[in-house]
Amino acid sequence: MKKLILFAALALLPILLLAQTQDDTQAQAQEQTQVQPPAQAPEQPQAEAPQHAQDKNLKKISFPKAFIHAGKEYPAGDYWLVLTEKEGKPLFTVSNAQQEPLFEDLAIVKVRSGGRTGSSFRVNKQLMKDGEYFRVKVTTPGQWLMGYFLVKK
Repeated sequence: MKKLILFAALALLPILLLAQTQDDTQAQAQEQTQVQPPAQAPEQPQAEAPQHAQDKNLKKISFPKAFIHAGKEYPAGDYWLVLTEKEGKPLFTVSNAQQEPLFEDLAIVKVRSGGRTGSSFRVNKQLMKDGEYFRVKVTTPGQWLMGYFLVKK
């Protein structure tokens, strides 16, 4: 019985310490907000948007097969991709080998779970399972940005 009581006390100890730490942090946060002088002119609060890779040159991407975009056919080969943002929406700007812009394609944004922070930035390309689409996937700290290109049959 004594062991059970001791075990229960040891199990509750970290929970109590965590609650006390949270209370201390909240009290410090309240003190900091009270100490700050009022702002002279109220500014509109800016929502902190997830980090976007603005005008990020993804370099040369090799498309393994011919593809179609907006009814126009493009041969297999090397294309330059630049990740840009227009009106708050991420876009892939696709250019030919001479880096002349060919078209822009809207990126599909998917939130990355896990709350990872940091500065990892990675580009992954692959032919989808059914071979119908070629995907370019850009991994950023808070999200995935994907572009799908229809493979010519």
